[in-house]
Amino acid sequence: MKKITTITVALIAGLTLTACGNTSSASSSSKSTTSQKSTSSSKSISSGITLANYKDIQVALPNSGTATDETKVKNMFGKPDQSTKTSITGLDKEAIQYTWTNVGKTLSGATVTASFYDGKAVAKAYSNASLTPNSKLTVATVNGIKQGDTLSSVEAKLGTPNAESISGSGTLSAQIINYTSIKGKSGASVSFTFTNNKLVTTTKTSFN
Repeated sequence: MKKITTITVALIAGLTLTACGNTSSASSSSKSTTSQKSTSSSKSISSGITLANYKDIQVALPNSGTATDETKVKNMFGKPDQSTKTSITGLDKEAIQYTWTNVGKTLSGATVTASFYDGKAVAKAYSNASLTPNSKLTVATVNGIKQGDTLSSVEAKLGTPNAESISGSGTLSAQIINYTSIKGKSGASVSFTFTNNKLVTTTKTSFN
């Protein structure tokens, strides 16, 4: 009986040590994962807001589509430089607009804003981005843009705009994009205004 008791105690002790070892390993793994996530998030913020980050934001009016959470945007962009209240078409109350200037190379020189209502994105914009001049951006291609063209088709023809503003959703949505550095037209710029993703107005400056 003494031998059996001794073996049983030894087995229990062995299992206890194994369990402790597994717990320690799991704890270490958890800490490592948390550390990696923290480092990844820190790198994303320290490298500056990218055009891809900006495009990840989905905007929509309440109950009118998918909209990105305010928390997610702040995690991507970091602490905003300032906040203010702003009016958005289709909302009965003002939204909160945050501003960031910690941009990366793909939005060099730009100021980025995002507006939220009840914690969801309802508008986003960036302005004054110093982008590499696009060879597609000529007087001919600009003149080839027609009323009724979609936002995506215009950007496909002219490239990434130097400024953009998108708000709302559906019939209450509005999109404005602006291009500078028109090839062969020093100081010229052009803005396109869309409603419900269809071009309604083209405004040219210094094209003559």
